[in-house]
Amino acid sequence: MRGKCRQCAKLLIELERWERRYSQVLAKMGQLEKQVRQLQEALAGRDKDSTNSSKPPSSDIVKPAKNPNSVPRRRGAPVGHAPQHRPPFQAHEIDVVQSHAYESCPQCGGPVELLPTPSEVVQQVELVAKPTLVTEHRSRTCHCVACRQDFTRPIPRQIAAAGLCGPRLTAWMAYLKGACHASYGTLQNLLRETCGLRIAKGTLAKLCQKMSRSLAVSYDDLLRQLPQQSPLHIDETSHRENGQGHWTWVFRAPQFTLFQITQKRSADILDRLLGREFSGTLLADYYSAYRAYLATHPRAQAQFCLAHLVRDVKFLETLPAPEDRQFATELLTELKGLFRLWHTSAEFPDEATFRTALIAQGEQLERVASEQAPNTQAACALARRFRKHANQYLRFTRTPGLEPTNNAAEQAIRYVVIDRRVTQGTRSQRGRNWCQRIWTTIATCRQRGLDLLSFLEKSYLALLTDTPPPLLLPATHSS
Repeated sequence: MRGKCRQCAKLLIELERWERRYSQVLAKMGQLEKQVRQLQEALAGRDKDSTNSSKPPSSDIVKPAKNPNSVPRRRGAPVGHAPQHRPPFQAHEIDVVQSHAYESCPQCGGPVELLPTPSEVVQQVELVAKPTLVTEHRSRTCHCVACRQDFTRPIPRQIAAAGLCGPRLTAWMAYLKGACHASYGTLQNLLRETCGLRIAKGTLAKLCQKMSRSLAVSYDDLLRQLPQQSPLHIDETSHRENGQGHWTWVFRAPQFTLFQITQKRSADILDRLLGREFSGTLLADYYSAYRAYLATHPRAQAQFCLAHLVRDVKFLETLPAPEDRQFATELLTELKGLFRLWHTSAEFPDEATFRTALIAQGEQLERVASEQAPNTQAACALARRFRKHANQYLRFTRTPGLEPTNNAAEQAIRYVVIDRRVTQGTRSQRGRNWCQRIWTTIATCRQRGLDLLSFLEKSYLALLTDTPPPLLLPATHSS
């Protein structure tokens, strides 16, 4: 019995040792599971792209492989799409009429009578052999026999100030440089090959600087009107100047679009451009600069972009925790319902019924986002954000005419991103002014349906003649 008791005591000691070892293994496994979860979340964060974050589409350098089982999109117009035909030129738009008719009968050689109605009409547009007109202006001296004096008539000021290139050619160069992303080398080749004109790159750069000065008044006028605009879509993108990081801001107002290049990407820029008394509604993403500006400007309101919120919710679907993925599915269902209502407003009998349904769906989204979040880090962060800013996310449900997304600003700034890739940024304050002014002029002319080339020519003529230039937004259209 005593031997068996000694054996039992050894076994008990061994059992206690293994229990301690088991507890240590369990603790180690808990630590490893936590590390794996953290690594999976970090990996998901590194895999963010434009579909599940605020990154622009241009950041999606490596695209995922296409699904081999997906059906390729049919080329050309969709089935049932009505063909598009441009309207024919009117009589006052036709420069030359060329008739093709037989002078005699092609069969017997006898005389023929021309019928009044053409059997077929083809309208053709062609470039002229030499699209430029070279004019030599001469200042002549006359001698008065009676006064016995010489009098020299000077060349008109606007001609002397313009120099080699006239107003229309200068406007065309500015159009190609600003609106078509053409380099100075491309402009050189185009002028040489189409017009037989050889111009140095420095001369082309000076032409753009002249045009920039001619646009200064209209640009500054929009800058003064910016604080009175509402709603105001805002976005920003990076910009390089002499290798240094800058930022291009876009402000899309109901009647115009304005660009501004700055060294910082902070709330101070908004405070300088919009002022302390801004009382309109900003449509922007969830970037901290906008929230900081709103926190110090109680009169300003905001509509945070729901499209960016959708991307953040989609990021939850990539996390390892099943609770996060389930929460993301529930949020996306409510967001899709909200967008579906927004895009089917025409199906409602009246505005009041539509607003009631929209507000109810927004409240349902708010309940799911703030009350049903699981106890995970990512889900709780999103829930805290929605509890704090639900009013800014759902303001469009209660405000007629307010968009739920910031797509207008993102579409406007896409042009700048393309130009940045071509030009690689600017080198000086003069280059920065040129970009701000020409981008603003291009976007506003297209937004308001103005003839861009004509506006550039009129602005340049005003600079040459020292007369008031045209404005992008006349006083009658100001807010």
